[in-house]
Amino acid sequence: MAESDEVVEAGIEQAQAIDTLQQALAEEKEKAEKYLANWQRCQADFVNYKQRAEQEKGEIIEFANSMLICNLLPVIDDLERAFASVPAELNKSNWTEGIKLIYNKFKATLEAQGLTEIKARGEPFDPRLHEAVMQQEGEEGMVIDETQKGYKFKGTVIRPSLVIVGKGERKEAKSKQLRRRSRNGKSDRN
Repeated sequence: MAESDEVVEAGIEQAQAIDTLQQALAEEKEKAEKYLANWQRCQADFVNYKQRAEQEKGEIIEFANSMLICNLLPVIDDLERAFASVPAELNKSNWTEGIKLIYNKFKATLEAQGLTEIKARGEPFDPRLHEAVMQQEGEEGMVIDETQKGYKFKGTVIRPSLVIVGKGERKEAKSKQLRRRSRNGKSDRN
């Protein structure tokens, strides 16, 4: 019987060892799953970080480009003023034509980068696109004249147009007053 007791004890010890090993294996599997989940989370965070970094890099480049273009806009303004003041006898000279070609090339390069002019003259006044510098007689709420061109860079206003806005027709008001006075029998001299 001693042998059978030993066999039973060995079987019990073996069963206990198997249970202990299975518990240790379960704990290790749980740790491995936890490590895997943490690794996957870190990998997803890294992918998100890379995307955010790329987006921020693009925004910084976009901002730098818009600032550079903003600094170049006065050059365009100066060239346009210079062309407007060229005497008629020099207007068709080779030198003037060459400068105009350079101006056109310069402007085309900026437009290729995303610069567009804001249309103002004859358009309804829009405070998002225009900055009113004065009002004059003219159609109410419409842009009568433009004192400085405005520009957008890739759809964003980088410089609003400086405009003169119509405040209504005075001539119409005067003619209505004259008609009313003549109906009432009063003259302008009274």
